[in-house]
Amino acid sequence: MKKFLFSTVVVASLAVSSQAEVNLKDISLGADIGTTGYGVTAVKKLSGFDDKWGVRVGYHQYSKTYNKTSDNTKYKFDLDLGDIQLMADYHPWNTAFKLTFGAMYNGNELDGKITPNSASQIIIDGTPYTSTDLGGVDVKVDFDNTIAPYVGIGWDTSFYKPNKTWGFTFNLGVAYLGSAKVSYSPKYGSVSSAIIDAKLEKEKASLQDDLDDFKYLPFISIGFNYKF
Repeated sequence: MKKFLFSTVVVASLAVSSQAEVNLKDISLGADIGTTGYGVTAVKKLSGFDDKWGVRVGYHQYSKTYNKTSDNTKYKFDLDLGDIQLMADYHPWNTAFKLTFGAMYNGNELDGKITPNSASQIIIDGTPYTSTDLGGVDVKVDFDNTIAPYVGIGWDTSFYKPNKTWGFTFNLGVAYLGSAKVSYSPKYGSVSSAIIDAKLEKEKASLQDDLDDFKYLPFISIGFNYKF
């Protein structure tokens, strides 16, 4: 997934950068950090269309592994955050303030493993199972919307401080991710798969309820850019 995100944003950035041969002063490149990780951006001002509009592409990525033991059960989760953004920035007063409309490729996902603890037990829906009963459970969480609509406001000095090449960027908005989807893949042991599946369905329903509050992803980023 990370390779796909990176290669896609490179292609998009090259498409924007190709316009630099026409008018370098209408291009800015930057870096930022936000709720979906570290990122890079490229902005093209649409000076031939309307001085108030710009097109922006961006890429963000962040990964972290979490290890936790709860109820005598070991959990390991790999969190991958990532997005590719295609945005239109509208500066209504020809100042750094902007309104943003667009979409982002939603590459956010969570992969986990539930494994026996030192006592060789896994607790599922309050019931302990030995490593012979159940070898482990793989967990995956992702979202309905691969392409998430986005709206926001922000601040970008790229083209509104003519005597400066370095600028400041700030974005505040929200993306609609849709409903989270939870899936379990158990490694069956001596206990009937029907019993394990019924227990996991209860766990899944509980986790699904908790995740229903995360349909909307708040997005905040702050960074800098260089204007050609």
